[in-house]
Amino acid sequence: MTTDQRSWLKLASVLLPILFSVPLVLGFFGSFHPALDAFAHFRLHLAVLMVVSAIPALFFGLWREGLMAIVLALTALATILVPSPAPSAEAGAAAAVPASHPEYKLLQLNLRYDNRSPGEVIRLIARQAPDVMTLQEVSNDWRPRLKAIEARYPYTLYCPNRSHIGGVAILSRRPFALGTTPQCVGSLIGLARIDFGGRSAIITALHLDWPWPYSQPRNVKMIVPYFERLQGPIIIAGDFNAASWSQTVRNIAAASKTQSVEGLRPSWFAIGMPDFVTQWIGLPLDHILTSDKIVNPRVETLPKAGSDHLPMLLRFSIGGVDNAGPDQQTVMLHD
Repeated sequence: MTTDQRSWLKLASVLLPILFSVPLVLGFFGSFHPALDAFAHFRLHLAVLMVVSAIPALFFGLWREGLMAIVLALTALATILVPSPAPSAEAGAAAAVPASHPEYKLLQLNLRYDNRSPGEVIRLIARQAPDVMTLQEVSNDWRPRLKAIEARYPYTLYCPNRSHIGGVAILSRRPFALGTTPQCVGSLIGLARIDFGGRSAIITALHLDWPWPYSQPRNVKMIVPYFERLQGPIIIAGDFNAASWSQTVRNIAAASKTQSVEGLRPSWFAIGMPDFVTQWIGLPLDHILTSDKIVNPRVETLPKAGSDHLPMLLRFSIGGVDNAGPDQQTVMLHD
């Protein structure tokens, strides 16, 4: 290796980590502009690339530069990998559910509009037997297939198609709460208050567009007023097309007074990508948010079912007494 070659490699070992650090740092300022939040979705990937690209600097004796880059990357990783503090004993006692409160199941899945293995989805539903389902990309091809299971899930809400990929839908074995009317907000969200054995909860199916420069910021601006008006137990499930640490998810959680129960679970992957690859480099785009009246929520990611999104199964109970008043006052929304 010539002296010039070595000099260029040393320069590259310093510049590459700097190159990755720029979008990594900008992603922490998503509250200032959606363009910056777009970088946040790739925080995990950028941080890993920054660590890898900083290692050659150590071999060239550039210890200060290499270690500074690695420390910055690991600090960024800590913001998404370090688990939240465990709830206190008092909080745990407050969230405890009496044995008389049954447990229910919600299945969340982006079906993929052109799913080539629809039978896998139907078999998944039969195996899990969820009480309610929140679905996205319910295209025209999916409507007759879902019609076949409506004998088991007779309470349905289908929202308008968003182009050829379809809209969102809610399918439930449990009836809609008496006196309430399910509602769609365009093709973005479907809302239905469902009666779970005398205790009701608002179930929301959501599908946002891609991040900036696409329409996701406008989507959030449109739906936040609806979430701000909801009261009582709430579950928001869907394909957010946004990472759990993004400003997009934080804005929706703040407006609806909910929090994520899923943690870091990569759920999106390119068609044909093996599951083990998805677990490491997939993006966590599918989320389930719950309010404090949804108690003991637990989410597991299920094996793929022909879609480029993994199914998510939420187990939950409904605790406390809904003091928001009659059901019709908390669900019936108008533009």
